[in-house]
Amino acid sequence: MHPQRPVALAAIALAYSAFAACAAQADALAKNATELRDLLRGPATAATLTPIKTEGWCGPQGCFVDAGELRIDRDKGGFARAEGGQRLQVVEHKALGGDALPDLDWTPTDAYRVMAGGQRWGSCLEFSHAGVGKSGTFQRWTSVVLVPFNGAAPGAIAHRFVGYWTGCDSLVSGATAGTLTLRVVERSEPKAGRPLRLVAYQCSARGCEGQVDRRAVSGEPGNAQDGTLTIGQP
Repeated sequence: MHPQRPVALAAIALAYSAFAACAAQADALAKNATELRDLLRGPATAATLTPIKTEGWCGPQGCFVDAGELRIDRDKGGFARAEGGQRLQVVEHKALGGDALPDLDWTPTDAYRVMAGGQRWGSCLEFSHAGVGKSGTFQRWTSVVLVPFNGAAPGAIAHRFVGYWTGCDSLVSGATAGTLTLRVVERSEPKAGRPLRLVAYQCSARGCEGQVDRRAVSGEPGNAQDGTLTIGQP
């Protein structure tokens, strides 16, 4: 072998390693909902979703939407168990001190049975927003409502999140059995240096807890052209 060849090969290997390291540290772009979902899910196992057929109806007490084991009050807003009528408490997850979440259009756009570890975990529903929330770039913001089950029936709490290009298909397996993770790009607290933040919510039958991701989120959600986001490195 030529005496200089090992040196040349070592230099090439070193340059390749440096290039790979830089590539791994590069910011990631998400130009649409699918790219953002795939980016935020990463290598984690996606939760199994089965569509639920929804049925709207009206009676003497108002108009409702049935979505499997859940009943949604379209007139007054809110969730209840379809069997027995027990109303659920709605917990809204958002930045501390942030603006109130936009009003829901109480007819879900999609509803799913959620399975994890081969067992029924709960239900996930997607909603658009009322009024201006249905127009222009505001349509990129979606409400996701998670209802963890207690056994075979819905639990007592419905958890609501508002995220940019967020859907039930963002749910992945969590760190422990019975826990699912939902990563959401949401609005930051008013005093934050950046208007957007990434939060990983860990949800189970015991509730949902959010942890702010150190990665910086930047972009122009109000951009009429594409609304591309950039997710930085920690």
